[in-house]
Amino acid sequence: MKELDSPHLHLREMSADTLAEVLPVYLSNPAYRELVEGSEGVAGRYDLERWQRDWSIAQLMPGRHSLACYLKANNEAIGYIDYLDENESDGLPWLGMLMIHADYQGHGLGTEALQCLIAHCREERGWSRLRASVLELNTAALAFFKRAGFKPVQQKSAQFSAGQQTFYIMELALKEGIL
Repeated sequence: MKELDSPHLHLREMSADTLAEVLPVYLSNPAYRELVEGSEGVAGRYDLERWQRDWSIAQLMPGRHSLACYLKANNEAIGYIDYLDENESDGLPWLGMLMIHADYQGHGLGTEALQCLIAHCREERGWSRLRASVLELNTAALAFFKRAGFKPVQQKSAQFSAGQQTFYIMELALKEGIL
C-alpha cells in the first residue's frame, strides 16, 4: 500500500519497528481498554509485549491492514487504523479500529483519517460499502460513526476479555459520497 495523505496527516503501513511509537495512542484511551482488554487478570492492562503479539497475529490474516497516523507537522504518531479488505463472515470490507490519541481527540483528526481511508477505498479499491462494529458502551465512538454517516444494521453480543459486551454493526455506503 502506498502512503496516504490528508491535509494534516500521513497514513502509512505499520511495521514491527513502528509499534513502540504507536502504542501510546492505545494506552492514552484507558476507557476503551477497560471495555475490551484484560491481561493477567487485570482489565485494561496492556503493554508493548502484548501489542507486539497482537500485531504479529493480525499480520497472519490475509487482507488485514494496520496504518499508523502521523501528524505532518512533526511526524508524531497520533493514531492508527486497522481494516480488513473482506470479512469472511459477510464478504464486505470492515474497519476494525480507528483510534486517535486522547490528547488529539476532538480536533477533527479522526474524521480526517477516516475521510482519507474512505477516499482510498472508494477510488483505489472500488468499495461501495464499509462496515464497522462499535461497542454500545463506547458512546463517543458510536456518536463519531453516526456523525460520519454510518448506520446501524445489526445489534449483537459477544464475549470480550473484559466480559460480555453488546455492539452494533454499522455500515457506510461509500458510493453515496457521505464523507
